[in-house]
Amino acid sequence: MRRSILFSVTLCILLFAGCAGPFSAAPQRKALSLIPGDNSFELARGITAYFNDVQKEQVVSYELQTISERTTLIFFYESDLEVPGPLFELSHSDFGVGEGQLLMVQPILSNTSFLPVETEFQSQCSRDSLSTLVRFTRLPYCLLISRADALYTAQHLPGKFLLEGDLLYHIGPNWIPSHSALYLGVDQETAMTDGNLGLNDGVTFGESYPFLTHGYNLVEEGVFVFPNTVQNDTYVSLFKYDTYESRWLKYWSTNFSGARRYPGEITPQERRQISRFMFETAGNGALWSVGFAWSGYWDLPFTERDLYSCVGIVEKAYESAGKNIVPFWEDMFYLNSFEQFSRTIPVPEITAGIGETIEFRVNSLLAEWQYVGYDKWSFSDHAWIWKSTNGVELETTSGTLTKKVDHCVFSWTPEMKGDYPVTFRFFGEFGNRTVEKTHTLTIHVVEKTS
Repeated sequence: MRRSILFSVTLCILLFAGCAGPFSAAPQRKALSLIPGDNSFELARGITAYFNDVQKEQVVSYELQTISERTTLIFFYESDLEVPGPLFELSHSDFGVGEGQLLMVQPILSNTSFLPVETEFQSQCSRDSLSTLVRFTRLPYCLLISRADALYTAQHLPGKFLLEGDLLYHIGPNWIPSHSALYLGVDQETAMTDGNLGLNDGVTFGESYPFLTHGYNLVEEGVFVFPNTVQNDTYVSLFKYDTYESRWLKYWSTNFSGARRYPGEITPQERRQISRFMFETAGNGALWSVGFAWSGYWDLPFTERDLYSCVGIVEKAYESAGKNIVPFWEDMFYLNSFEQFSRTIPVPEITAGIGETIEFRVNSLLAEWQYVGYDKWSFSDHAWIWKSTNGVELETTSGTLTKKVDHCVFSWTPEMKGDYPVTFRFFGEFGNRTVEKTHTLTIHVVEKTS
């Protein structure tokens, strides 16, 4: 059990890359023997580390874990503080970065805090069309390297069109995503029964998140289900009376990827179990952490209170219903939201009544390499930012699409029963070429019930 507190620096250089080869649940422990002078090592295909001006013979131990075809993680064991800060060169071609994709690296700088304890700890990133270079003044705690798409799609469906257990993701600077949550749509009384399956209040969601001070402390309460009856003046006002609509469709709208869904079969009873798990976990006083819950979850002994990262609580809730999203997740050194997100799909279908107006935001999320400066959340002056754009077209005749500044609004009032496929084309300019994706939302129109 790893007890180190870690923080996945959400605004650090995230460069998601992918490594070829099958998923390896067991990390491979290796060692680098440094000798005086300049040293270079190929840690894995596409990853070369340079240690310059080494003053004495030293050994650096590390573990390499291939999480998926997209992502590789390198964990460095504690070493002599005299080990010089390395330069990592990441080859785009060896990582299989194709057109419309990019390479990203998320450095975890310290094993005790999400901020570097030593003020001299710094990182710097640069890139060109062939490789990405990441330089550190100290050996980092670990690196998460993955391959991401330059373009992602977002359809912001109202809660009444979602199902229990649908998935919610927020995108911070540098794609992780930076936050995972669950749409529930039922209150606690309903969640504790198997009755009223399919009930949907349109507002309730659950998550693990540090609400008191926006993440400046390492461990805070906790796991929440919203709407809630929390009346505590120490909570920031944004989260006192939160709902799916107020948080995800409004406050976080420019960074919301749109509701997503588990890609396999899942019964209404299994969806209810996901909601029940969230309410029970919150009721047991579970805590939020990105440190102790480094791999997503940490079982605290002698108490019902456990530690969960945001992605960990989502995975554990699905596991309680026998429906893991990420296989072997508890064997990973680090479970990140990107791996979970990449195994989900945009909501493929909704049901509406004749004469019911269907209206929702739809937008592209397009990557840009931007100057972000240096602050307590970021340790590089540049980062990938996925910006909301109105690069969307409607390829079918059902409904209309109205363009706004950074998004579009789809609207349609069906007048006849039937199944209507609505296809959106998402597009944008990246690397002097057009990148695009399509998504078809099937709208089942039924007789309106009273």
